[in-house]
Amino acid sequence: MPLVSVIIPVYNESENIPELYRELKANLPPQHEILWIDDGSKDDSLSRISLLARHDGSVKCISFSRNFGHQNAIFAGLQYARGDWFVIMDSDFQHPPSLLPQMLGKLREGYDLVSAKRNKTENIGLFKKALTSIYYKLINFLSDTNIEENVADFRVFNSKVKNSILQFNERELFLRGIFSWIGFKTCYINFDAPARRHGDSKYSFSKMFRLGLKGTTSFSFRPLRISLMLGTIVSVVAFILAINSVIAYYQGRTVPGWASLMVAVVFLGGIQLLVVGLLGEYIASLFIESKKRPLFLISEKINIEE
Repeated sequence: MPLVSVIIPVYNESENIPELYRELKANLPPQHEILWIDDGSKDDSLSRISLLARHDGSVKCISFSRNFGHQNAIFAGLQYARGDWFVIMDSDFQHPPSLLPQMLGKLREGYDLVSAKRNKTENIGLFKKALTSIYYKLINFLSDTNIEENVADFRVFNSKVKNSILQFNERELFLRGIFSWIGFKTCYINFDAPARRHGDSKYSFSKMFRLGLKGTTSFSFRPLRISLMLGTIVSVVAFILAINSVIAYYQGRTVPGWASLMVAVVFLGGIQLLVVGLLGEYIASLFIESKKRPLFLISEKINIEE
């Protein structure tokens, strides 16, 4: 029987940990380990995990020195997990443990990667739903790698997939894109995501925006090509208007116009700032990659075998 490693990033999820542990034990095969990644929690999440680990050797934990982010926490879990099959899931109960037997069953059928795909999410507002839909359409338009819409970070996969993910040396991790990029034999399981059981979402709008921008710049140069195309079109139009203005001047048809001048200046200035900002994002990514800082620093390990 394969050893199943469950990797769970945790950031201030103290109330969810005991309940999630009980549901995992009820839905996992006998051979398993539960690896919690404490991403610099400020509540007593680490204490609750430590208490579970004292009574259950299958409970393991890595505690970061500070908050390094959800993507880095998952990557750390992949480095320290010792299983044959692997599960990535969140700790807020929006990834139901009851789906695990069905997802693990797909690995037994020969699939390498099984991803859970949301039909709907309880208690999600129309604004966030519309924003999510727009985000996936935009990123798939801009990116060279197609990312399946509404596929959560709730995945089950084998060691082939894990070893492939660990070959990536990127500092700006966007794992949803990486899982799509690597290929392998993949299937999707649809589910209705329940509402978060305790606490509030740790993904603010600004964090979602940064993650989306990271995903776009990590997997495509198309935004730069669009900028070049847009700049070319604007330049051609501006050249035609310049010729027309010279002809109109010599024909005596020019009329001083403050409004038209302001519109032209603001439009061209906006295009320039947009392109410069986009270039800045790519340069910033290159700068971060060039420093090669560690993805995370570990403060404490619990039940981890070196």
